Amino acid sequence: MTTNATVPVVRGGRNAPAAPGVRPEMLAEFRKHTGSVLSGVFGGAAFDQVALVPVAAAVDRTGRFADNFLDRGMRSGLSALLSFWGDPVDRQAEADWLKERHRDVRGRGQGEYADVRYSALDPQTWIWVGISGMFLSLNTFTPCTGHVLRPAEKEAAYQLVRESFRGLELAARGGKLPPDLASAEQYYEHMVEHELAASPFLVRQFAGLTRLPLPTLGISPAARAALTPLWLLVRPLVGHVIQVCSAQVMHPEVRRMAGFELLPRHDREFALYRWVLRTAWRLLPDRSKLVPLAHNRLQYEKLVAVHKRYALDSFAPPERSGGCPR
Repeated sequence: MTTNATVPVVRGGRNAPAAPGVRPEMLAEFRKHTGSVLSGVFGGAAFDQVALVPVAAAVDRTGRFADNFLDRGMRSGLSALLSFWGDPVDRQAEADWLKERHRDVRGRGQGEYADVRYSALDPQTWIWVGISGMFLSLNTFTPCTGHVLRPAEKEAAYQLVRESFRGLELAARGGKLPPDLASAEQYYEHMVEHELAASPFLVRQFAGLTRLPLPTLGISPAARAALTPLWLLVRPLVGHVIQVCSAQVMHPEVRRMAGFELLPRHDREFALYRWVLRTAWRLLPDRSKLVPLAHNRLQYEKLVAVHKRYALDSFAPPERSGGCPR
């Protein structure tokens, strides 16, 4: 999984220097994408996490999917967004909090997983979940925006995400994120070939995307009651769109494990969804297509650039040319 290759490290920030072969404007687009609300239609691609048996056993035992899967997805997304867009202090605090809370996620599965022992902080389990989230951003960039990254830009994008997630690394051996994109891809392929497995649980959960519950986060009980009839009407379509978009960016073997077969009609559907996403990406203002935290951060960085634009070049006394000093 390790490599001796030298890779460009790109830290978050509007004015961060670009590595050779990297278009700064393209990396800025990728960074925006990590804060885009449009990428939510690919959320089902994160089900590769559940293809690792200990993860499936843990989420089944703890009821994370059974209670309200959409709430769980939103909570995970908010945490990831804090890793991408929070300031360094908040990012580290969130990483520390996540590791502390996950200490309790350990034990033995139930039902079909009764013989499986799990621990969220087992290095393989922990790093697998992190890599899944990192590849979700990388694999959805082109379908969502229409932009194609050059090889050096893909590496730079990986390093940007890795830098954001670095606080989640474990002290234990094997608890570190792969150092570059090539080793991350090798790691992913190894996991698919040797560690992941199909299961009835995974198939049920992916199929259940067409029966998504109405989220409770930020919605009052009265509003939920009023919205429920409409939600029951539209959720099969919403879930189907998520299934198709997610399946298109999944690793083929993971898609098979999830029990979803891509048909020619799905390719035609995805072409339409892709056009809608790319049109929205091109035409919508940042305020509409980005989560508030990402939009706020970008506005802050623009204001910082304005302040720096008017900074003095030097605080040294100005040079005088000729004449008597005054």
